[in-house]
Formats: sequence, C-alpha cells, structure tokens
Amino acid sequence: MQPPAGPRSQSRRDAFAAQSRELAVCVLFAAIVLYLAFNGGGYDLIVRNQVGLAVWWGVLVCAAVGAIRTEPLTRTGWAVVLTFAAFTAWTAVAAAHSQSHERSLAELSRVLCYLGVLVLAVAMHRRRDVAVRLTVGSLAVAIVIVACAALVSRLAPGTFPAANQTASWLPGARGRLGWPLYYWNALGALMALGLPLLLSCATGARAPMARALAAGSVPVVVLCAYLTFSRGGAIAAGAALLVYFSLASDRLPKLLTAAIVAAGSAVLVALAAARPALEDGLLGATARNQGHQLLVAVVMVAALTAAVHAGAGALLARRTRPSWLQVPPRRARRLLAVAVAAVLVVALAAGAPARISHTWQQFKRPTASALQTNSLARFGSTSGNQRYDYWKVAIKATPEHLLAGWGPGTFVLIWLPRAPYYSFVVNAHSLYIETLAEDGVIGLLLLLCFLGAALGSAGRLASRRRRRSRDYAAAVAASCSAFALSAAFDWVWQMPALVVAFISLVAAVQGVGRDSLRGAAKAAERRKHRTAALRATLVLVAIVSMVVIAIPLANVADVRNSQAAVIAGNTATALRDARAAAEIEPSSASAHLQIALVDELRGDLRGGVAAAQQSIANEPGNWAEWLVLSRLEAESGQPAAALQAYLRARSLNPNSPIFAGS
Repeated sequence: MQPPAGPRSQSRRDAFAAQSRELAVCVLFAAIVLYLAFNGGGYDLIVRNQVGLAVWWGVLVCAAVGAIRTEPLTRTGWAVVLTFAAFTAWTAVAAAHSQSHERSLAELSRVLCYLGVLVLAVAMHRRRDVAVRLTVGSLAVAIVIVACAALVSRLAPGTFPAANQTASWLPGARGRLGWPLYYWNALGALMALGLPLLLSCATGARAPMARALAAGSVPVVVLCAYLTFSRGGAIAAGAALLVYFSLASDRLPKLLTAAIVAAGSAVLVALAAARPALEDGLLGATARNQGHQLLVAVVMVAALTAAVHAGAGALLARRTRPSWLQVPPRRARRLLAVAVAAVLVVALAAGAPARISHTWQQFKRPTASALQTNSLARFGSTSGNQRYDYWKVAIKATPEHLLAGWGPGTFVLIWLPRAPYYSFVVNAHSLYIETLAEDGVIGLLLLLCFLGAALGSAGRLASRRRRRSRDYAAAVAASCSAFALSAAFDWVWQMPALVVAFISLVAAVQGVGRDSLRGAAKAAERRKHRTAALRATLVLVAIVSMVVIAIPLANVADVRNSQAAVIAGNTATALRDARAAAEIEPSSASAHLQIALVDELRGDLRGGVAAAQQSIANEPGNWAEWLVLSRLEAESGQPAAALQAYLRARSLNPNSPIFAGS
C-alpha cells in the first residue's frame, strides 16, 4: 500500500494537469489555423462554415457537460467578448435590411464563425500565463509549417500542383508566392504575425533547443514573406517588431537575437534576389535548378542561425553584463523620448512633410512601374494599386446609409455602379472602410471597440507582468497589432486562417492570473447558479449560430452541385439541386438565378423568366441577374422587356466590356 501523496506532489500533479489542458486547447486552435491555411486560407464559404459548425458544436458540448471555465472573466475579458458579440448582433440587424440578404447572411455566418472561435477559446482557457505561452508557441509552429510548405512549393516546382492554381486565372500573380492561402498579401500578413511570436520563443523558451529552433526559423519566415512581395506584409512586420521591442523586457539580448536572425534573413533574401527564375515563379529547368540550390542554402542558413544564436546565448549566460549596459527603466524612457524628438527634428529638417505629400500622391495612382516587377524594387513603390479608388467609392456611398450601412458583404454591389473604371472588386481592401460602408457608423464603432479592447488587454498584460510572461504578452500585442494594421489596407478579414490566429492570441490573454485562481476557487460555490445560467445561454446561442451558419453552407453546396450537374449534362438533377437551394434559403439570389439558367437549358423560358425575376427581387442591385433576364426575355419574344432589363444591367455595371459600344 502506497502512502498518500504529499501537498507538494499533489500541487505538481495539478500543475501538470493544468498545463496539459492548456496545451490541448492551444494545439487545437493551431490545428484549425493549419487546416484553414492549407484550404485556401479558409476563404471559401464551405470551408469556413464547416469549421464554424465544428467550433460551435464544441461550444455546445462543452457547455452541456460543464467543461467550461468556472472562473469569472476580467473586465477586459468581458469587454472583448461583449463588444464582439454586439458587433455580431449588429451584423444580423444590418443584414435584415440589406440590398442582398444572401450576401449579408453569408457575411453574418462568417462573423458567427469568428465569434464561436472566441467563445470556445475564452471558455476553455484557465491559466493566463500558461495559455499565453503555449498559444504563442503553438501558433509559431503552425506559421513555420505554412512558411516551409510555401517555400517548398516555390523552390521545388511541381511538389504541390495546386501551388500554381492562382497563376492559372491570374497570370500577373505568377511571381508572387501565395500558396497555400492563394493570396500573397494574406501569406505575407501571416508571416508578419509569426515574427514576434518566433522572437519571443527564441529569447524566452525554457528549453535551449526550442530557443535555437525558433531563431533558425526566422530566416525561413522572412524569405517566405519576401517572395510574396507583399508591401503590406512588410509594413505589418515592421510595426509588429516595433511594438514587440517597445513592450518587451530586457531588450539587449533580444536585440542581439534580432541581429543574428536578421543576418541570416538578409543572406537568404540576397540569394533569392540573385535567382530571377524563382522570383518570377517559373517552372522550367532553370527554376528547378535555382530552387534546389536555394533550398540547400535555406537549410544551411537556418541551421547556422540556430547554432550562432545558441552559442551567443550560452556565452551571455556565463558573463555578467557591464554596468553601463544596465539602464534603469526610467532612464530608458527618457532616452527613448530624446531619440524620438531627435528623429522628428531631423525628419522635419529633411523635408518630411513634402515627402509625405508626394508619397500620398503616389499612393492614389492606380498603377506604378515598380508594381510590374517581382523584386526588391517593388518594396520601394508607394502606389496603392487602386485602393484609393475603392476607399473613395465606399466613403462617398456611406452617407446614403450612414447608420446601418448598405448591408454586410455587399461592397461589390456598391462598387460596380460607381466605379471610375472596370474592375470586379468584391472587397474594399480595408476592413474599417468596408465596415463603414456595409454596416454603417454603428458597426464600425462596435468593431473598433472590440479591436481596442483586444489590443488594450494584450498591451496592459505586457506592461504589468514579470519578465518571462511580459515577453510573451508583448509578442501577443505585437502580432495583434500586425493583424489590425494589415486589416486597414487589405482583406485579411476574409481570410479565416489569419483571423483565427488573431482571435486565439486575444483569447489567451483573457485567462485568469495565477494570483486570482485561489480566490476564484473559493467563490466557485457561490457562483453555481450563474454558471448554470451561462451554460444554458451558451447552449442556446450555439444552436442558433449553427442554424445560421448551416443555411448559407447548404445553399452554396446545392448551387455548386447544380452547376456540376449542368457540366455533366444532367439538367434534371441540376434543376432539383437548384430548387433545393432555393427552398433552404428562399432569399438566395444565386439559387433562383441557377434555376433560371437550368430552365433555359431545358427550354422552359417561362419558368426561366419567373426565376430570374425572383432572383432580381432578392438582389436588385446585381447587374448579372438583369442581363440574364434580358436574354431570357429576348428568347421569349419580348423585345421591349429585354431592352429594359439590358439597360438596367448596363446602369449597374457601366464600365463592363460587355456593354462597350452599346
């Protein structure tokens, strides 16, 4: 018979159990990020809504069996959760009076997926310090895996056949590394999120091997980011590093680590820049030869960087730091203020205002010569690549629906009738401007409140915690800042892989501190009735969310099945699937349009006209539906109605080449 375990042994077991629980949660969300990343970033509605259903199912099960946290949220935690819940609720309100209920319901399902990730992560995390550390490590590993796969797709052409899918329909993007997210700017933004995470692991991980591996991974991530040629990703990475070093403690060894990994990164970028076939994304023998050479160099530089970092760390650990390098925090803040003031004076003396004005004028230009090349020269261009026009149209359209917006997910219907030139643009390339146009001022304010609470909670934690925890919290704040900045000038909100990574970091910060756990345990008995009410609420919200997410999922699946049946020549099955989609989501314009097209193939012109008219009733601002109706009316022998529908289609997309000369 064994003696009973002592208090110290029991404490160790409890600590191990708590860490195992947190590790399982962090690995789960890192796996979700990986799954989404290798499925086009989760951009496709079916992919993201399937994940959303799984997440909300997890919320339902955890709430039903009582596997959620019993500790109360902090004030900042409640602020984060409630502001995002309020933004989700407002999205539902805005969808009710949208110019396209189908598009708005799809956007609402997207936001509900994100809310599910936030709720599940917050409900599962318990120990804040452990959650932050493990979340940073697990997401860093996930991002390195994505970077390695992306580089292999470029350095060993043909390894991943799907890597050339984007170039097949967008030849101008061949040289820009985008796989597996299929969008170069999104991949660049993901790498920007990963840099501060890796730096914190390289300087704060407990195991020397983990620190070395993290340092050796940074050049790999930087090379991946470089081959995307994403200027937005570079800006986000720079901002993330600035935030990280501003909030982290004991910056001197971190700056040494940064110098070591920067040297390795510079070597890889220089080697890549000397191989134009790789930069251009070619697939011939020259590209394969250059790719194999660079692949060997990547392995060698990563290993050398890890070894140098490990050696430098061991050397610093054995030596006492000179007194002149031990700067007190107060003196450091004064020196920083003096340095900032000096930089501002020099900038003003060098004519910074005039340069800023010139840069703004270049940003407004729709094209720039540097944008036509995939090289270091691209990073010197300040052209917004038509973003200014997207933002201008969105802002000018906002006063017509100032408070509630035009409807979530409807920017393409706002853009086409007002565009100064032809360009089919689905997103405004700015989360904040698009939210203003689609959800109105109220929606934008709620979104900003959520982001402010999220960034504020991470920054507050970084400024209050002890050294090791502070560094991880600084990495969280830096990565979240990179996401918020990337969302300002690109459509990363529509890439769930990035959003889930961002929300996972935000949720980890909302755990309970070590000092608060004891008091929370003592008060658990008094909160039993509140916990029961919370569990019931979560179950109800999960059920409603799953229904809302499932409707557009089933609608899109049936419409695609109908389209596939048409390609296969089975119009009967195509019509059945299209009608099933319309029954699932009666407000779906795409389902009724598909019915109209199938009826046209079957020779049922009267049915086709009726279905096209219903499609227009569901989405009157879509030019394509009016054009289909025009053709059906003409085929039915109704020239006057056909002309009227044609003119309406042209007014909704006046710059389309289809209407050139008419």
